[in-house]
Amino acid sequence: MLSKVYEFFPKLELDPCCNDKANPNVIAQRYYDEQDDGISQPWNADTVFMNHPYSQSKLWIPYAIQQHELHNNEMLLLIKLDVSTKWWRYVANYPWLAYNKRLKFGNGQGAAPFQSALIYLGNRIEHFHNVFEEDGFIYSTKF
Repeated sequence: MLSKVYEFFPKLELDPCCNDKANPNVIAQRYYDEQDDGISQPWNADTVFMNHPYSQSKLWIPYAIQQHELHNNEMLLLIKLDVSTKWWRYVANYPWLAYNKRLKFGNGQGAAPFQSALIYLGNRIEHFHNVFEEDGFIYSTKF
């Protein structure tokens, strides 16, 4: 999955939810970790990949949308696919990919107990489709 993220963003500038700056799961030019509190920082970067703590989606998802609108940047948001939540409304009108398999996170032996989605915030919708279409079904009102 990350190889496709790097294909989409050859220069990934910001990971606002870094697990460990010394040994990050995602290679980016800049990181915010738990101590930096990425949700209180400006995401003034051209390209952003977010894989936030899913227990805090109601905070992170609206903040990501706010930062996208403020900085007019491109973002990929890896989230739990849960259309029944209030926070889903923030991303519902953006192009998104429903992964066709459950993803593994970190060094986990098994897959996540939920389906994941990748939300795209930006203007290169055709490129998003071309890079990620083999990974699942892409929903978009703009494509």
